[in-house]
Amino acid sequence: MTIQAALQPDQKPQLWDDHVCLYEEVFEPLSQRLALKAIEALSLKPGASVIDSAAGAGGTALELARRGARVTAVDASAGMAARMKERATAAGLPLDVLVMDGQRLAFPDASFDAALSVFGVILYPDAAAGLSELRRVVKPGGRIALVTWTEPDAYELVREIRTAATSVLSGLPASALPAQLRFKDRDQFQALFEAAGLSRIAIDAAAASLKAPCAGWLADRVAFAPGMAAMLAGFRPHEARILDAFRSRLERRFGNGEVELYARAFIGVAVVPARR
Repeated sequence: MTIQAALQPDQKPQLWDDHVCLYEEVFEPLSQRLALKAIEALSLKPGASVIDSAAGAGGTALELARRGARVTAVDASAGMAARMKERATAAGLPLDVLVMDGQRLAFPDASFDAALSVFGVILYPDAAAGLSELRRVVKPGGRIALVTWTEPDAYELVREIRTAATSVLSGLPASALPAQLRFKDRDQFQALFEAAGLSRIAIDAAAASLKAPCAGWLADRVAFAPGMAAMLAGFRPHEARILDAFRSRLERRFGNGEVELYARAFIGVAVVPARR
C-alpha cells in the first residue's frame, strides 16, 4: 500500500478545493475563536513576521495582518490559497499567500519571528516533520503555537451526527481514528512538540462553539470538509434519513432558532531553542 492510499480525506489537499466556501462559512468561525487565543499566546511585537502553516481559507492569517503582523500564509490546497488571496484583496490587507506543502517549507532557516497552525500541522501525514519545519524557519527565541482537538466526546457536532446515525442504523460503520485526534491527549501533544525539538512547552485547554442560524441550515452544510463528507458518504444509502434525524435532534434542543454546539481544543505554545 502506498502512503497516498493510506491518507484520510482531510489529509488530501486536492479534496479541500471542493470545500473552500462551506469550510469558511460553517467551520472557520469556530476555528477562529480558538485561533484568537493562539494569536494572543504568541505575544507578537508590532511588525513581527509570522508564518501560518495550513492556513485554510485564511481567517487566522487575515486577523494577524489586521493586527499589523507581516504574514506569510501557506496551504497545499490551491483552492484555499486562491480564496485567501481574494479575501486579502477585498480587505485591503497585505498577505503573502503560497501553495506549499507544510512538511517541506521552501524558506531559509530563521525566516520568521513566529509561527502558528490552527488544526493544520496536526493533520499532516507527518505532523512531526511539519512542526520541525516551523521550528527551522522560526528564529531562535521565537514562539510557535498549534491548535488541536481534545476531548472528542465533547465535540458536539460529531456527537450529534453519530447519535442521529445510531437512531437510524443498527450500528455505526467501522472507521479509523481521525487524524485530527492523534494528539487529543495532553501527553501526545506534548510529545509532538518535544519530537520537533522545541522548548518551554505550555499546553492549555480552550472551549469554543460552532454556531448556526438554525438546525436546517447546519444540516444542509454539514459536509464542510472532506472528512465530514466522507463520514456522511459512509452512511449511504441512509444519508438523507440520518441528516433528517440530525436536524430533528437539534430542533428539539434549540427550537427553530440559533444552534450552538460546543467543542474543546488544546492550544500548545513552545519556543524555538538557540541553535547549536
